[in-house]
Amino acid sequence: MGFKVGDNYFNRDGYPGVIVARDPKTEQLIVEKEGPNFDRARNFGYINGLSPQERGEFETIISEVREKKDPRERVALLQDAVEQLRTDPKKQVLSRYLEGEMSHIMNSEGLSPRIFKIDETKL
Repeated sequence: MGFKVGDNYFNRDGYPGVIVARDPKTEQLIVEKEGPNFDRARNFGYINGLSPQERGEFETIISEVREKKDPRERVALLQDAVEQLRTDPKKQVLSRYLEGEMSHIMNSEGLSPRIFKIDETKL
């Protein structure tokens, strides 16, 4: 399994850490178990597999969403972001993480989506 800088990591004892650097020559990872990078990673959840640019986009979107107090506004903002990201096939992983966040808010608050697609053959 390939790890990227910014990915979360659990050691054999189950303690979390965040990968802050990778030595390309030796393939050794530098893992931080506390500090600002670790705290920031914990603030945005355990997301792995995003490039640093995608991680920055994710954190920006989630920060904007968390500023809203009304759950419906939060879901609407996430829905718009997901719809925008779906146009770029390279952003599938990022859009899936945002969909997961949106699903969590909807399930926690008992909301249903404003727009959803259904395959007509399954009706």
